[in-house]
Amino acid sequence: MLKEEKRQNEILAIEKIRDMLGNDTGQQFYDLRFKFEHKDTYEAKVANALDKLEVQIQHNEAAIETWLPIEHEMTFLLGKHTDFYIVLTELKNLIEAEGAEKLRQAGF
Repeated sequence: MLKEEKRQNEILAIEKIRDMLGNDTGQQFYDLRFKFEHKDTYEAKVANALDKLEVQIQHNEAAIETWLPIEHEMTFLLGKHTDFYIVLTELKNLIEAEGAEKLRQAGF
């Protein structure tokens, strides 16, 4: 339920931005948002993967006490976002290793 509510709020927000811009730029922005979300193009897949990796980098930099238990597991689930491109997979491996080391040092 919460996930669906979040999705609906995001749709309302992107529609508001589109309407505020009120021209072709607004529609292009709107369309790009959904391409990103649905990973409809190669570029959207890359952008989405980088977005997911960036979140893990933030976690790696944050104090382990701020991590939720589910985030421990999520450290190792990034491959589904990166496995289509070897360079992103290699970057994911580096970020994942950093997260794993942080968890190890914290006794997890």
